[in-house]
Amino acid sequence: MESRFGRGAVIVGLLPAQDPAVLLCAAELAAATGVRLAGAYVDPASYLIEWDPDGNVDGKSLDPALDPEDDALQAAHELEALLRGAAGACGVEYSFRTLGGDPAMALGRLAAAMSASAIVVGTRRPGVAAGVSELVGGSVARKLFTTQHVPVVVVPRTGVKAGHQG
Repeated sequence: MESRFGRGAVIVGLLPAQDPAVLLCAAELAAATGVRLAGAYVDPASYLIEWDPDGNVDGKSLDPALDPEDDALQAAHELEALLRGAAGACGVEYSFRTLGGDPAMALGRLAAAMSASAIVVGTRRPGVAAGVSELVGGSVARKLFTTQHVPVVVVPRTGVKAGHQG
């Protein structure tokens, strides 16, 4: 059986104010397996408008157009800079994408389009708003676990004691 690692990119889901351990773990995994690191930010205020009903994924359709006045554009620039730094520190090539739609589905579409070897995400953010969001929409990690055909690595928040959830 051929190893799935060392072939496709490691995809990392990125968010503003995310625990830096998520990006570091993804960059280290990409370096250890000798593959490219692909960072993806899913704009929470956008949605996917291009879709091939046959299930084919066109990489160009994954990127929403960001309004220059939108906060998402600033977030994307900041996240790309963090990605560039982590990739450089680990000595791996990187790419960055801004995606639209449901975060788990968007990351899954990107994984399929890139023949990814793994998807790396963090655990949910602490706080009431994050808890309500998870109740309504479900956990991105949980959705990825149940829908993907590639390994999903979930990085726990650093500084959280075992058994304690924020």
